[in-house]
Amino acid sequence: MFLITLTYVAPLETIDSLRAAHYDNPDGVFAKGLVRLAGPLVPRTGGLIVAEGERAEIEAAVATDPFVTSGAATVQITEFTATRNEFVGRAG
Repeated sequence: MFLITLTYVAPLETIDSLRAAHYDNPDGVFAKGLVRLAGPLVPRTGGLIVAEGERAEIEAAVATDPFVTSGAATVQITEFTATRNEFVGRAG
């Protein structure tokens, strides 16, 4: 599994203008079905995505994200081994 950390480096107005494209990116992690959990940080300084798949596939998908391609966010991808999953069904 991978933790994708997006850090916003552009004003929130720019982030908000790119949000729909971020979600709808046909080559991105959402469209490819790689996302297991995602959401913005509080306060809104970035976002976290938990993804599952091959590193190369995740890196390629993240590289097409409009937040990244526009320079509005930087990204860090960290691989980890999930040993517990207590959050299933607890969103909100």
